[in-house]
Amino acid sequence: MLFKLIQKELSPNAALVDAVSDILGIGNDAAYRRMRGEKPVSFEEAIILCRRFEISMDLLADVITENHHIQCRYAPLNLDSMKDNLTILQVMSDNIESVKRIPGSEIILSAVDIPLFSILPYNKLTLFNFFSWSKSMYGYTANYETFIKETDRLLEALNYKYGKIAENYQLVPSTEVWTDNTIDTVLRLLNYHSEMEHFSNEETPLILCKELMSFINTLQMWTEKGTKGSKDTPFKLYVSETDIGNTFILFKKPESANCMVKLYTVNGLDISDERFCKETENWLQRSIQQATLISGASERERAKFFNRQRKKIIDLIDKIQDGLGSKNIIGKLSVQNRDRVSQYNT
Repeated sequence: MLFKLIQKELSPNAALVDAVSDILGIGNDAAYRRMRGEKPVSFEEAIILCRRFEISMDLLADVITENHHIQCRYAPLNLDSMKDNLTILQVMSDNIESVKRIPGSEIILSAVDIPLFSILPYNKLTLFNFFSWSKSMYGYTANYETFIKETDRLLEALNYKYGKIAENYQLVPSTEVWTDNTIDTVLRLLNYHSEMEHFSNEETPLILCKELMSFINTLQMWTEKGTKGSKDTPFKLYVSETDIGNTFILFKKPESANCMVKLYTVNGLDISDERFCKETENWLQRSIQQATLISGASERERAKFFNRQRKKIIDLIDKIQDGLGSKNIIGKLSVQNRDRVSQYNT
C-alpha cells in the first residue's frame, strides 16, 4: 500500500525504485526487496517516506477501515506565514498540474461562489478575497489599501504561483455547474466593505466591480465559444436552477481523482479517498443532468444568464455611487454594459 501511494505522487516518467532508493539512501536492490515485500520497511523508513510524500501513516496501519472515515489535507491560511500560503497554493497547483499532464483528464466543479483559480488573473479581485478573509478570520483592522501595502512583499512572492495556476486552469478541459447566485458572495462582500468604509479610496469598490464585470464578459466569451484560454481548451458551463450546496472541485484522471471541498472564502480540504471522489463525481454528474447547458448552443438562455449577472453588478455600482453621492466615475462601463443588459429585454 505504501509504494502504491508513493507511485501516485510521482510523475509518470519517474521510476519508483529510484525515488525510494534516493530518499532512503539505499541501493536499488535494497529498494526492490522492500517493494516486493522480501524485507520489511522499518518504522523509521516509513516515517521518512510518509513525510516526503505527505502520506498518512494511519492508512499503512489499516486504522482507517470503516466507511465513515476518510483522509484529507488541510493547511490553515495565515497571511503572516509564507509557508502556509505556499502549501495551500502548492496543493491546488499540484492538482491542476496532475490533470494537465495526463491525457483524458478534466476538471469538474460546482460553484457556490466564484472558483479562486477562475479569478486569479484579476489581481485586485484576488487580493480583495484575501482582504475579506483576513478581516473575518484574523480580525484585521486596517482598510483594503493598507492591507495591500502591508502584504506587498508576501503577495509579490505568491504572484508566480497565482499566474501558473491560472495558466494551467485554462489548459485543462473543464465542466462547471454555476447558479444565478454564484457571483452573489463577492457582491455581498463588496457591498458590506463599502458600507463599513473599509476602503480609503472611494473609487476602489467601483474598480473592483469593473474587474468583476470584465471577468463576466470573459466568461461569456468562453461560454459562447465552448472553449477557454488562448489554446481553445474545451469548456462547458451549466446553470443549475437549484441550490448546489457546496463548491466541489474534482480533478479527474483516467485512473484516479482528487477532490477539493471549498471552505470559507479561499481555502479548502484536499481529499484523494477513492470512495469520496467517486461519490462526488456521481453527485456532480447528477447536478449536470439537472442543469441547463449554456455553452455553444442555448443562445437565448446564455444571454439571459449573463444579462442577469451584469444587472447585479450594475445595481451594486449604482448603490455604491448613490451612497457616495459622487458622479458616475465609471459611467462608460455602466453604459456599455447596460446596453448589453437591455439587448435581450424583449
